[in-house]
Amino acid sequence: MEFMSDMLSGADSGKPSLFEIVAQHKMSELLEPALRHVTSVYAHRYPRYLVRILNWHEEVYAALMLAVERHYLRNYGGSFTEHFYGTKRVRVRKIGGDNSLTRGDVWKSLVFLVGLPLLKSRLDQRYERASGGEAARLLGGAFAQNSDESRETGSAAAAPVGMRERLCAIGRAIDQAFQRYYPHVNCVYHLATALYYVAYMFDRTDYSTPWLHLLGLQVRRLSAADYREMDARGPATSGLAAPANGSALRTTRNLVARLLAGGLDMLKVALPLSIFFYRFLEWWYRSDFHKRVQQTPVPPPPMPPKPHADGVAVPEDQSLCPLCKNLRTNPAMAPSGYVFCYPCIHRHLSDTGTCPVTLARAHPDAIRKLYADA
Repeated sequence: MEFMSDMLSGADSGKPSLFEIVAQHKMSELLEPALRHVTSVYAHRYPRYLVRILNWHEEVYAALMLAVERHYLRNYGGSFTEHFYGTKRVRVRKIGGDNSLTRGDVWKSLVFLVGLPLLKSRLDQRYERASGGEAARLLGGAFAQNSDESRETGSAAAAPVGMRERLCAIGRAIDQAFQRYYPHVNCVYHLATALYYVAYMFDRTDYSTPWLHLLGLQVRRLSAADYREMDARGPATSGLAAPANGSALRTTRNLVARLLAGGLDMLKVALPLSIFFYRFLEWWYRSDFHKRVQQTPVPPPPMPPKPHADGVAVPEDQSLCPLCKNLRTNPAMAPSGYVFCYPCIHRHLSDTGTCPVTLARAHPDAIRKLYADA
C-alpha cells in the first residue's frame, strides 16, 4: 500500500499515498469512541469513580490527546497516528535549511489536532439539540416547527420587558441563526476535506488537508535517515524534564518525566497489541471453541425408582405392558417412568391412584403419551 503513490506518479517516493492519509484520519477518529466504550463498561462496575469522567469524556479525552500529540510532535515531528504509520510533518518554508517543526508549529498543529475536533463535536451536539435530533429527522420539519412555535407562544405570553427578556430574545435569535447556517458550514467543512483528498490523489496539491495547507506543513514518509536519527537521539524526552542540579525535587521531577515519556512511547506498541488482542477476543467469543468451553456437561439421567415388593412385576421383555402382559399399544408413561398401554395405566390410576410398579401416588393427569415412528 505504501508504494501506491509511487505507482501512480512514479516520482516522489517520500509522499504518502492517499490510502495512508485516510487510514491515519480513520484511526484518529476511532480512538475516541473506543476509549468511550471502555470507560462506559468500567463505569458500570465502578460508578463512584468513572461516572464523572464519562460525563466529561470529550474534555478528558481532549486533555489526554493534548499530552499525547504534543509528545509525538515534539519528539518525532508528527502526530500519534502519523508516527504510527511511519510519517512526519515538515515545513514547506525551511528555516536555516531545516524543515523540522518549530515550537509554534507544534502548538498550531495541536489546535487542529485536538481543538478543532472537540469544537466540531460540541457544535454537532448543539445542533442536534437545537434541531430536535432524531425526532425531527423521523417526523420531518413539522416536529421542529411545532416546538419552535410553542417556545414563541410561551415567550409572547410574557411580553419582553427588561434586560432578562431581551437577553432571552437575543439567545433565541442566535439559536435560529445557528440552526439555519450551521448545516452549510458543516457542508463546506466536509466538502473542503473531500476536495483536498481528490486533489492530493491526482497530485494537484502536496497538502492532504486544508488545515495543513493553512499551517504550511506537509506529511512525508520517514526515511532511513530519520530512523537513524531517532536511534542516535535515544529515548524520547518530556517537557517536564529539567537540568539536574542534585536536589531531590529535581531528581523526582526528572524521574516522573522519564516515566511519562516512556509511557507515551509505549502507546505505539500497546495500540497494535490491543487491536490484536481485541480481534482475538472477538474471534474467540464467536468461535465454536468458546461455546464448547462454556457448555456445561449434560447431567446423567436419574436412576429409575425401584419396583415395590407388593407391586406389579416388570416383565423381562420391555416391549410388554406390565399390567396386561401383552405387547404395548398406544404406549404411555406413568410419573414413575415405567411405560404401559395407555388404557391400562389410565384405568389403573383412576381406580387406585398409585403406580402399579412402585406403588407411588400418581394421578391420571400426570400420564405422558409416548410417540415413536412405526
